[in-house]
Amino acid sequence: MFQARYRRRTTMLWLFCTLSVVGYYGFGALAPQILAAKGYDVVTSIGYTAVSFLGYPLGALLSVPVMDRMERKRLVAVSAAAMALSGLGFAYAGSAPLIMALGIAYTLVSNIFSTASHVYLAEQYPTAIRAQATGLAYSLSKLSAAALPFALLPVLDAHGPGPMFAVIAGAMATLVAVVLLLGPRTTGVCVDRD
Repeated sequence: MFQARYRRRTTMLWLFCTLSVVGYYGFGALAPQILAAKGYDVVTSIGYTAVSFLGYPLGALLSVPVMDRMERKRLVAVSAAAMALSGLGFAYAGSAPLIMALGIAYTLVSNIFSTASHVYLAEQYPTAIRAQATGLAYSLSKLSAAALPFALLPVLDAHGPGPMFAVIAGAMATLVAVVLLLGPRTTGVCVDRD
């Protein structure tokens, strides 16, 4: 994974895995607190969050027909960008129907992103080094996930939902750039080619 021929994709995956959880777990873990910061009571916040979570299974199902029809690195990038936009919309939405619709949109595209990301991650290295190389990259996502609340909650408390989602959108925009600039094309390419 550190050989010259893999260095670029290793760099891409380490950055990708570190940033991906900001968008994926940032919403799910903090949605009730975000809604509370917007003035909704706890029961209402949890109810809106529960409705928003309907997008998770829908996104997983919708990812199936598009997975092999669209280049995976582009699917990862497009779904990450859609997460950034729907998250910003959720943060600034002022009505209950809009909050729930944007919450569903966010969770739907985040599961398309997650499905595409896991496939894309597994396609980066040949079988001989795949488990170690992808496992190390994936472990970085878990470190990032552990630090996430400590980074995002102070922003939410000090500045509100909009700026907090701006941080998430910035992380996802950086991820999009990293994948598009450094990520190899993988759809239809033999993994053990090199």
